Amino acid sequence: MAVLHVNDRPEGYYRYKGTAKPDQAAVQAEKTRKLLRDNKQRISFNATSVRALSIRLNQQIAQALCDGIKVTRLAAAADLSRWAVRTVGLSADDLVPSGTPAEEHLARIRQLKSELAEFEESRTMLEDHRLNLLAAARRRGVLDDYELAALSGLQRETIRKMTWGVQPEAGAIPA
Repeated sequence: MAVLHVNDRPEGYYRYKGTAKPDQAAVQAEKTRKLLRDNKQRISFNATSVRALSIRLNQQIAQALCDGIKVTRLAAAADLSRWAVRTVGLSADDLVPSGTPAEEHLARIRQLKSELAEFEESRTMLEDHRLNLLAAARRRGVLDDYELAALSGLQRETIRKMTWGVQPEAGAIPA
């Protein structure tokens, strides 16, 4: 705080040089925007990782079939149907036998399948977090449905249906 004296006024006066407190609604809206942007980016990264991992799993299954491993063993290791394993095997026609032992193929397939399961769990957690954020934002009314749709990557009606009746967890959007 500074005291300023004006020459033409003998009594002087005080002028406050601080900054005004930000509007709480604007602060909440900005926090919600940032959380939704980050969540959308994480979901997108997760989806990209799942696609790449699925491709690697399919290539490994096709190579194992090419190396002569039985469809039933591969289906059990990959936790897929025999039909799905055959379909994957038929889709890759340019492979040559690699000579890799069957147990090594099966171990790689199990590892890829477990990584894929971890990404699926992560995706479920991210989608639950997004639902919680959307429900909290709609309940507080800090953003309209169109802005929530733009930030989350979902359609406005989908958001309304998803969040209808959902009670957001306390602290979904930090104060």
